[in-house]
Amino acid sequence: MKKIILSSVLLVSHLAAAQSLVWGNSFDTPADLQGWTFHDLNNNNNGWVQGQNIYHNGTSLAYGTASVLRHSISLVPSGSAIGFATENDWIISPQIDLTGAAGTITLAAYIGRQRSSHTIVARDLYIYVSTPQKEVPALSDFQAMTIDAGGNDIPSPYKIQVGDSTNPFPADLTQFVESLVDLSAFAGKKIYIGMWANRKANGNNIQNINIDEIGIYATSFLGIKEVKRNKNLTQIKENPVQDNLQLQLNPALKENTAIVNIYNMTAQKVLSVQYSRFIPVAGLSAGTYIAEINDGNTVEQLKFIKK
Repeated sequence: MKKIILSSVLLVSHLAAAQSLVWGNSFDTPADLQGWTFHDLNNNNNGWVQGQNIYHNGTSLAYGTASVLRHSISLVPSGSAIGFATENDWIISPQIDLTGAAGTITLAAYIGRQRSSHTIVARDLYIYVSTPQKEVPALSDFQAMTIDAGGNDIPSPYKIQVGDSTNPFPADLTQFVESLVDLSAFAGKKIYIGMWANRKANGNNIQNINIDEIGIYATSFLGIKEVKRNKNLTQIKENPVQDNLQLQLNPALKENTAIVNIYNMTAQKVLSVQYSRFIPVAGLSAGTYIAEINDGNTVEQLKFIKK
C-alpha cells in the first residue's frame, strides 16, 4: 500500500512530530519519472528503471506486484545484462522546492531488497543546492561529489539504508522497510537528489535496490505569518471539506475585520477572502491546506483537507 502519496499529512514512523508532505513520488507508472534524468554511463542497457519490484525467489529473479524505482536489473526475469559485473548509472530527481519548508525536514523512503542475501541495502543521496548562478546541475556536478583527487569514493552524509540490526528486513522479500533521512539543513533551498549505482567487481556490492516510494516532509512552513496567537477556539465544522469551508469563529476574533487566508503545503497563498461562515473552496485542488484567520490583532491557523 502506498503510504506517502495517498496521505498528504501523516505521522512519519519513529518521529514525534506530525509532518506535512512537501514533495513525493510513488513510482506507480513511467509517467512518475517525468523530469528525472538517467545516465547509463557503462552503456550496457541496465540501470535505473520504473517497473515492478524484482527479487530472487531462491531459483531465479522474479517479479513482485509493487510498482517501484529500481536498480537493477533491467532484463528480468532472466537477470542477464552485458557487463553487469560493473555498473556506473545515475538517476537525478527533478527540482525539489524546499523554499517554503522549515523546522524538521525528513525524507522517508520505503526500501526493498532483491535477494535474501542482501542483509543491508543502502544508497548514498548526493544533494545539489541550486544557486542563482547555476540553478540546474549537470551530471558532472554530482560526479564531483563522489570521487576525491585520489580516485577514492566519497561517502555522502545523506543515505537511505535499511536491513541493519536496528531496522531489519522482514523474511518476506516482497516487503519494504522505512528509511528516514534528516534534510533539515536544506530548509529554504531548492535541491536536486542524485543516486549513483557504482557496482564494482572487486567490492562489496549488495546494493541492488527496490524503492517503493519517497516523500519529503516538514514540520512547519515559511510565509505563514503569526501576529498574535490566542488559544485556538475557531472550529471547522466538517473536515474533510468539499465545496465550502465552514468556520465557527472564535469569539475573540472580530468578524467584520477578519480575513481568511488559505495556504497550500508549500506556504503559497491560494485564496484570500473576507471572513464568512461559508468559505467557497470548490476551486481548490484536493489536498491539505492551512486556513489562517486574522482580524489584525489575533491570528489562528487551522489545517483542513480538501476532497
